[in-house]
Amino acid sequence: MKQNFQWKRCAFAVALACAAPGAVLAQSAADGATARVVVTGSNLKRVDSETAAPVQILGRVEIEQTGAQTVAELLGNLTSNDHGAISDLGGTNSWASGATGVSLRNLGETSTLVLLNGRRLSAYGFADGLQANFVNIDSIPSDVIERVEILKDGASAIYGSDAVAGVINIITRRNFQGVGLKAVVQQSLKTSFLDRERKASITAGHGDFVKDGYNAFMHLEAFHRGQYSDRDIRPLLPDWYIGQNPDRDALSTGAIPGNYVGRYPADYHDPALAGKSINTAVPGCAAANLQGGLCFYDYWKDSLAQAPADRVTFLSAARFKLNETTTAYAELQLAHTRDDYRTAPPRSNVNGVPLKWYDSIKGEMQSFTDPKLPVGHPSNPYDFPIGLNYRFADQPELFKNIGSSDQYRLLGGIEGSTAGWDWDMALGFMGSRARQRQHLYRDRYGYYDAIVSGEYKFGQTNSLELLEKMFPEMGSHGKYAQTFADFKASRELWELPGGPLQVAVGADLRHESFEHQSSDNVLAARIVQFSGVKISGARNVGAAFLELGAPFTKRLEGSFALRGDKVVGAAGAVVPKAGLKFRALDSLVLRGTVSQGFRAPSLPETGNGGASWFNNGYTDPKRCADATQLRDALNTGDAADKNMALTAYALGCSVSFPAAVTPNPDLKPEKTDSLTLGFVFQPWKELSVTVDYYRIKRRDEITVKSVDETLANEDRIAGLVERDPLTSQDLDIARRASELAGHELGFAVGPIRTIGARYENVGKTRVSGVDVDVSGNWQLGSWGKLHLGLELNQQLELKGWDAYANDYTENYVGHRGTPRTLAVFKSSWELGKLSTGLRANYTSATTLSWGELDSANTLDGCAERGVSAEQCRIASDTTVDLWLKYTLWKNTSVSANVFNLFDRNLPVQMRPGSSLPLRSRTLMLTLEHKF
Repeated sequence: MKQNFQWKRCAFAVALACAAPGAVLAQSAADGATARVVVTGSNLKRVDSETAAPVQILGRVEIEQTGAQTVAELLGNLTSNDHGAISDLGGTNSWASGATGVSLRNLGETSTLVLLNGRRLSAYGFADGLQANFVNIDSIPSDVIERVEILKDGASAIYGSDAVAGVINIITRRNFQGVGLKAVVQQSLKTSFLDRERKASITAGHGDFVKDGYNAFMHLEAFHRGQYSDRDIRPLLPDWYIGQNPDRDALSTGAIPGNYVGRYPADYHDPALAGKSINTAVPGCAAANLQGGLCFYDYWKDSLAQAPADRVTFLSAARFKLNETTTAYAELQLAHTRDDYRTAPPRSNVNGVPLKWYDSIKGEMQSFTDPKLPVGHPSNPYDFPIGLNYRFADQPELFKNIGSSDQYRLLGGIEGSTAGWDWDMALGFMGSRARQRQHLYRDRYGYYDAIVSGEYKFGQTNSLELLEKMFPEMGSHGKYAQTFADFKASRELWELPGGPLQVAVGADLRHESFEHQSSDNVLAARIVQFSGVKISGARNVGAAFLELGAPFTKRLEGSFALRGDKVVGAAGAVVPKAGLKFRALDSLVLRGTVSQGFRAPSLPETGNGGASWFNNGYTDPKRCADATQLRDALNTGDAADKNMALTAYALGCSVSFPAAVTPNPDLKPEKTDSLTLGFVFQPWKELSVTVDYYRIKRRDEITVKSVDETLANEDRIAGLVERDPLTSQDLDIARRASELAGHELGFAVGPIRTIGARYENVGKTRVSGVDVDVSGNWQLGSWGKLHLGLELNQQLELKGWDAYANDYTENYVGHRGTPRTLAVFKSSWELGKLSTGLRANYTSATTLSWGELDSANTLDGCAERGVSAEQCRIASDTTVDLWLKYTLWKNTSVSANVFNLFDRNLPVQMRPGSSLPLRSRTLMLTLEHKF
């Protein structure tokens, strides 16, 4: 509180000093000889676009040169983008499937503010991780973008919540006339189904705003991304990847017509069989699927390694001069997105282990055990109940997971000049509806009845109606909506020695609502092993801001901002920002900013209800070593034993378990302290060099204690982790592994039942680094124009917070997922109708582990897995892209982009679960014409 008061007192003192007596009124902007513009990160109009805060600008030409066909691809080229945000490419098991976010500075998508033409966009209808409201950048059309401005600095004092790590302002065309058509095709030059994309767009506009006093245009864009299955890509996977992921070559004993699994009763009438295990193929298994007396099924052919995506986006805008000083405007944005994920058809679970999940509505654990085939069942040849290991692949197309959304934003406003003030006011509505639907999980009643009654005919093609009763449609729906009104105004006040003192003031009001709810059958706990969510909330937010631009001298300029945001009936925040820019030499500008920022708790974090979910693929510290020993022993046996080895390893080293989390209405806003220091050096007019250091400290971070930290501290704090006793599957695996090893093996503890959590202000994050931007432009006379550039980010620090140790974690920079250096070298050459160039992309080497808690991939963990120290790292990566554009005739051009020109493979990662190494040389062709 004391620090906040000092900030506010400082800003107020500066304002008074700038308004000192003796100053004279400045000329109005209309009388100036040079037009002033607004640069992202400020509400003040200025002649010099170089501000105290670092701003990167991507113009339309550079955007075309990158070959990016979506906003996600475009922002993926930024070195300040940490690529840690959610992506629709990996949305199969996500709570926010079918969407893509963006994250700067390793602070997550909730700390990066995305604007469209200077105003906020709707949050996605689902919250990532049931916590993070974020903008789905897949809903933004790309062909209508004029430029993108990236503020690499905190700006909560300007824009409010979320502008912590930076601001991305996507600016579209404003004065389009005629009709423009564009078509794009792309695919791999190695395998046609890889990197397959298609896009087409049309832009039509009428009216010249300057001459006619109005302009209106519309833009429609359609995008499609192709699909391919996991089996399609098997020939493309290198040996090292298969070695680390042997399941890619594995077949499943959940097959058709299946395998009988069980044990003869101990008192069986035939003493020779009493107590013996049963694991044998059902008669009728195709010969090609029989191995070692078992029937197998290739489940990889039914699952997609890449899901298809279809998007239709629309943007329309109009401006109309009401008089010489006043303009009315309107803007409409619409989008529909859909991703079709597909997994292998479900299989029975006849190992006797109950399937468990947490009912977050009732607050109870639920369990379901697959039924055995009763005596007399048409598919049971035994005189006792028997399990049937079976794959329900009657209708493979049924088992899709479809994530779709519809998004809208409509706004209208008036801007103008009155009595020396430039003002702008608008009213708008925006929202997003998201939907996720799938058939995959069993209905605990419909499934049980169909199996036990014999209604389901094993080994035959059953009706779609019956399958939908056993595996009903389930999923969730989400809705975000916002109504807003805003006003801002700016003017020049007094003349200071360096120029006019400028002031900007403004206010905005917002009403937000959010709802995320699972389908009724999930909430009723009918869907086996699928936990539900039911969260809702609404709030009213008001904000006001003040900004000053003070050129103290011709060489020293200050900028100051103060903003207050308040949620009615809840927490608020007041944050300041100050910046200085000093022209030390004609060729050298020094600059820096200090600021505070905040992120208001999201509606999912503070609303009503609760949620639970499954955590997949985690290492259980208390079972992984035992699982590894069991696997090694089983791999010395026959085909059935080796198949069991995969299961044994997964039971300790790739485990799944439910977790529950509840909202917290008493959360405080997250706060940040930010600092930037840098310079702009221009030794001659053709070359400029920009270097900026940044440091961000975030506190009161809203989080739940991480799963890895919770498991690592299980013995320190009781009640964090609940475990079940050893299962019958644990005991069966241990019995067989012990037989093969000749000594006792087994799990020391039972599997994880669940972990629990609540959102709390317990986290902290600290990041720092250096951005470098070098740009050179040379006129070569008859040889055309040459541009060379370098964009580089050097990360210095990324530390989280260990809530158990009450201290910062290790520095994650240099570990997997956090490379120390990201760089892009850019070159272009223009000569008449031809332009061409190269882009080289560099990522520095990292360790194989993401940190100390990733014990399987540290040097010691690698050694235990038989991976050498040299292989226990990820090598640096460099790719080169080529682009070429040629103007065929007036208003018609064709261009080509070759990505990964030298066909470099992805670096080797000697660990299970790494991304599919499918990168190849890819060609994209674009044809564009304007009538």
